[in-house]
Formats: sequence, structure tokens, C-alpha cells
Amino acid sequence: MPRIHIMRPSSVAILGGVILAGFTVWITRQAKALERDLDVTSQKIVLLDKPAPDFHLTSFDGRAVNLADYRGKKKLVLVFWATWNNGSHPEMNLLSVLYQRFHTPDSDFDIVGIAVDDDQAAVKQYAADTRLPFPLVLDHNRAVTNAYQIRSLPTALIIDAGGKVTYGGVGFGRDRQGDFARRLGLSPGDFRMEMGAPRVRGN
Repeated sequence: MPRIHIMRPSSVAILGGVILAGFTVWITRQAKALERDLDVTSQKIVLLDKPAPDFHLTSFDGRAVNLADYRGKKKLVLVFWATWNNGSHPEMNLLSVLYQRFHTPDSDFDIVGIAVDDDQAAVKQYAADTRLPFPLVLDHNRAVTNAYQIRSLPTALIIDAGGKVTYGGVGFGRDRQGDFARRLGLSPGDFRMEMGAPRVRGN
């Protein structure tokens, strides 16, 4: 009977396999950690509890919009968004309903939408289609977006009457809506979002 030779892996090959497996596990963990770090960094509000940079813009209906005009008078909500960012649309709809239902000339807050778009026509069309009740401005060359160090869209900031950023959040998840409402002097139950559509008290 012919002798059968069984090829056994050498110790070098075994060691190489162990090293490769270890490296694969390590690189996978590093990639996941980097992904988590990038996600946290992208949602970090750099100017929280710091003075808000001034800006001078013109809304699509021709109104001058300057941060200095609100100082000492009322809180200002800045919403950084874009027509090409699908996540921005539900937030803008929600804020539109909120503004229509709860904002009056005597309210101590106002809202300004800052469009981070390169296509001015697209923003004008969006404004015409949605009939947003608060001022909408185009951030030319993203000067204001960069000044506020915005890294994700949509991002909402609240600037107090003293000119300091007191709130910042990416998106309007349910965990943020209550805090946002309280900071505007509203009840946390005054608005919420379910199934991607705005829901307002009384609806």
C-alpha cells in the first residue's frame, strides 16, 4: 500500500494565520471606533455656551437679517439646512407649524432658516412651495455655516438675548424636542413628530 503523506501546516504558517486574524479583529475595532468618533464629532456644537458670531444677510423677501437686531430683545433660533438634505425637510415643516401656531409679535423668540445651498433657485422654489412663515436666507459661500462651525445638517441653534449660543442639536429626534420647546418657553407637549410628519397639540 502506498504511503500517504499528510501535509501539516508549518509553525510559520500557523503564526502567520494567527497574526492575520488578530490584525483583522484590531482593524475592525479601529474602524468602528473611528466611525463613532466621526459621528460624535459631526454632531458636536462647537459654539455651545459661547458668543454667537454676528452676521448680515438678506432674506428672500428682501428683509435685512442681522444677529445684532435681536440682541437684548429675544431669542433667535438659527436652523442650518439644505434643499438637497432630505433630513432637513421634516425639521423645516415642524418649525413652520410651530411658528404658525405659537409665534406672535410679542413672542420672545424668532426663527431664521439658513440655507446651505449652492442653487439659489432651488431655495426660492422651496420657499415658494412651502410658504415658510419665518425669514429664509441663503448662506453665500457658507460663510455663516463655517463661522458657526456647523458639521451636520440639519442643525438648530438657540441664541439668547445676550448673544450666547445656549442650545444646539442635530435633527429633531424625540429626545431633543422637549428640551428645545422648554428653551423657547413652550410646553414639551406643544409639538412632536411622529412617522415623519409634524404633529401639533390639538391635531
